[in-house]
Amino acid sequence: MRVHKPQSVAATLQLLDETGDESKVIAGGTALMIMMRNGLLLPEQLIALECLSELDYIHADSEGPIRLGALTSLKKMQSCPELRRSLPTLTATLGLVANHRVRQRATIGGNLSESDYASDPPAVLTTLGCRVHIASTGSQRVLPLSEFLVDYYENALEHNELVTEVEIPRPSPTARTTYLKYVSRSAEDRPCVGVAAYADTDSSGRLTDVRVAVSGATPTPFTLPSVTDDCRGAKPDGGLWQEVGAAYGAAIEPIDDVRGSADYRKHLTTVLVRRALETVSSSGENGASRL
Repeated sequence: MRVHKPQSVAATLQLLDETGDESKVIAGGTALMIMMRNGLLLPEQLIALECLSELDYIHADSEGPIRLGALTSLKKMQSCPELRRSLPTLTATLGLVANHRVRQRATIGGNLSESDYASDPPAVLTTLGCRVHIASTGSQRVLPLSEFLVDYYENALEHNELVTEVEIPRPSPTARTTYLKYVSRSAEDRPCVGVAAYADTDSSGRLTDVRVAVSGATPTPFTLPSVTDDCRGAKPDGGLWQEVGAAYGAAIEPIDDVRGSADYRKHLTTVLVRRALETVSSSGENGASRL
């Protein structure tokens, strides 16, 4: 196996053009190395991004969107004071990912590019309206995370493209957010079902925005915008949230695996969606919890 260590984004993109499907990109390596050790991936060439310091940054000190370089580690994000103030639920969620050593190595661009259905950050990022910046030789494009994630471990990247930045709109100052992570097996930390919720109200207490994304149960974070959009203009209460939870539980078509049967996940979705929405409408705190 040949390992390349390009010194710039431009050099990386050129290598991607030259090597095509023979190569795989490695950032922190927390997922790719496991796949290689288990024989699931055996690339002829690796393109290691460890020298691309230009993609390791956090720009969160202005009034505009928060911008994260693709090679920013989860630990760096979790520890950043400005991110903890602006995106407390995201940073709290990152603290629930795997362990300290993994968070130290794993990168936000690598996390999204892996497109793991049972990863925690994508659900929260979906409710925050995250967008993914993608570069190739001579061109760039930006996709909403909901379009970037395509299927189990699949995304919209072409073989010659690289994620360079993750952009997160700054949430409304009156919005409340949460992430509930239910883990069914003591031997691992991957969620059986995770639910991220976002709710905002106007000065009269009526809902202006509601977003919910379910992780760990479907190929990509599961959302029902037709249901959450109907909440606008209503007063948040237990009855409304029970209806939303029931709608999510009825509509989701979850995976059936060792973490839980499809029926169990449908039940959990109903309960956790309701509970997450009750949390954001009754609590003044934004955060994440492992259940």
